[in-house]
Amino acid sequence: MSGRPARPSSGTRRHPTAPDGTAERTGRPVRHRAGDAARDRAGDAARDRAGDTSRDRPERADRDRTDRVGGVTRPVPVPPSELVELDVGPVAHRGLCVARAGGRVVFVRHALPGERVRVRITDVSHDRYWRADAVEILVASPDRVAPPCPHARPGGCGGCDWQHATPAAQRRLKARVVEDALRRLAGLERAVLVEALPSEGPDGLGWRTRMRFSRTPDGGVGLRAHRSHEVVPTPDCKIAHPLLARVIADPVFLTGDGSPEVTGQAVELVAMPGDAVAYSTRSGGWRVTETGLAADAEGPGPDRGEPAPVEVVETVEGREFRLEPGVFWQVHPAAAATLVAAVREAAAAAAGDTALDLYCGAGLFAAFLAEAVGPTGRVIALESDEAAVRSAARSLADLPWVSLRSLRVTPATVRGLVGAADQPAAPADGLPAGGATPGPARRAVDVAVLDPPRTGAGREVMTELLAHRPRRVVYVACDPAALARDVAVAAGEGYRLTELRAFDLFPMTSHVECVATLEPAPAGATGAAGATGSEDAAGSEDAAGSVEPARPGTGSTALPR
Repeated sequence: MSGRPARPSSGTRRHPTAPDGTAERTGRPVRHRAGDAARDRAGDAARDRAGDTSRDRPERADRDRTDRVGGVTRPVPVPPSELVELDVGPVAHRGLCVARAGGRVVFVRHALPGERVRVRITDVSHDRYWRADAVEILVASPDRVAPPCPHARPGGCGGCDWQHATPAAQRRLKARVVEDALRRLAGLERAVLVEALPSEGPDGLGWRTRMRFSRTPDGGVGLRAHRSHEVVPTPDCKIAHPLLARVIADPVFLTGDGSPEVTGQAVELVAMPGDAVAYSTRSGGWRVTETGLAADAEGPGPDRGEPAPVEVVETVEGREFRLEPGVFWQVHPAAAATLVAAVREAAAAAAGDTALDLYCGAGLFAAFLAEAVGPTGRVIALESDEAAVRSAARSLADLPWVSLRSLRVTPATVRGLVGAADQPAAPADGLPAGGATPGPARRAVDVAVLDPPRTGAGREVMTELLAHRPRRVVYVACDPAALARDVAVAAGEGYRLTELRAFDLFPMTSHVECVATLEPAPAGATGAAGATGSEDAAGSEDAAGSVEPARPGTGSTALPR
């Protein structure tokens, strides 16, 4: 996520200020960061789907609704108006569990594996699966708790997925989802442990520092209902950082700003170090509010002309990152430092190395890679979002051996970053003179870090990156299925998954962040057995209407779009 909430467009990450789950609520992906590879352009989705044969099957929307049970095809009745009792099976992606009604797969929200529930069917628009909300718990899981938020209920806010489970149970469910994605899409059996963040409290609340709300008719703010454009008033959002919680409880700072009477108008909030909140109600217009009274960067009053520039300063391990408010940054206060430590350890960059940082955003990983390789090495960082590149340039000005490039990550840009593999290293265009020292023939790239949008890097980008033959690739992923597909591509290029860590950067939601390490496989070793876009009997994350019963023993199953 990963805080990675909100990059929108065709399959990219969540918008940096959007509440988690927006993509699911609206039925289409939402921007997770103001970053690369669209971080939000439909072209990325087409690129990322390259080689994914699961998307090539023709649609069969005109067929009758039927189930094949025991070799006999029989019609399935439409859902009855009364409630339906179901036994809940394994966890699926996006905060859902799998159940069955008359042979039909039903994805159930607000349930836990092993429970017996009474559900209301909410969506029958797909040929091979339905959706439902658990409205009554008949036999509860021992992991069930009362949701701390009154809006985390059927028909309520769609921002959180697992408030009805203990934090420990949430992490176990997320681990099962990652394991299942690796099994189905990369052919790998691997146990996964999802780690809590060091600073996270026992309740998993009050962590989200960047959010996007919508205006309500009474002038307050709210979040969208699940898979809906309906705005649910949430002045007491439980996952909001204390600074955000303070201002949304009584958003008087919005009075007179823009068009407050427009219901549904987006309001973006960013908690700033200290006691201030940056907010925007229109693209590019940011102001700062303190103690509920609006003030722009030069003084009080929301209506004194255009807002002055606002800068958010984030500090990680003593280094300051100076950001424009709309630039992507991790939304959990401890996430950036946690990911830096994990990526640095996995990359193991050494003095004199050449390192790549793809989808570099505001330069978080590039900064610490640069410290590791030192002035005798070089870091080449790619990012398409101009505001992020400007922020990175300010923050990394003391590291002249970092070459920041305002480019989208594409097969062509990755191919042309450095000279051919296994040739003597040579400075790339834009690198400072003397950034790389002459020496014996070596890899053009020693280590690579990539943090792609939700759709992943895709087959073509992965192929071009691995053609540089880095000794290590560190892949930061906010979507387990996208990671698994790219791991399968890496296996075909002679790389294997050697380490995987998963972090609960988004408590109460279904989102999980992974840091995967890829290294060249020993000669004769076999990598991932799965092919990109493959699917087992549990169904495919990528093909609508492709769900089949989960195999016995499968820990989770995926939800088709």
